[in-house]
Amino acid sequence: MKGLILKDFINLKKNLKIFGVLTLLYGFMSYTSGDASFFSTIFTMLFAILTLSLYSYDEMAKWDGYAITMPISKENIVQGKYLMMILLTFIGAVFGFLFAALMYITAGMNSLLQSIESCGIGAAVVILFYSIALPFITKLGVEKARLIFFAVYMIPFAIIFLINKEIKAGKLVISDNFVELVNYLERYLGIIIPVVVLLALGISYTISLNIYRHKEF
Repeated sequence: MKGLILKDFINLKKNLKIFGVLTLLYGFMSYTSGDASFFSTIFTMLFAILTLSLYSYDEMAKWDGYAITMPISKENIVQGKYLMMILLTFIGAVFGFLFAALMYITAGMNSLLQSIESCGIGAAVVILFYSIALPFITKLGVEKARLIFFAVYMIPFAIIFLINKEIKAGKLVISDNFVELVNYLERYLGIIIPVVVLLALGISYTISLNIYRHKEF
């Protein structure tokens, strides 16, 4: 398992220059806008996007066909990918928080609690996204699955945008019961989000492992 993780980190060295430029760009945008939480969320997502690069590198190198001949199980290979995705998301969230903390200390931007919340929500969104996308990537490969995970990413935002538009236009009225339910759920987000994320990860991993076990290389 350690070898699989190390291999992925070595592959990521190819992205360091591009990632460095993006970090500086978004960091500058966050600083000039006076909103450190923006960068905290973006940083988490930038790191997580590297997961797609890892799948692309393995696909181009036909890594899986070689890996299954080694003394590692298919379970280990799938576990390595999921673990790497979680590690990258966690690292991104930590760096995002450190940047936000620096901005708080030097310029008084946002509160540290708000930065923690932004990083946590960003990490949860990323993990939920990959929980849906990784089984498709495992089945179809990165290139064929691009349209699917683009839809997975865009559809929720499109739905929220349309609902918000209908509400502002007065065509959609939100009932008091629904508002009360949302307010009730908000009080327990600290419990609900981790539970949903863990359930999504467990289901996603089980599906991906089943796909990988029956996949021919």
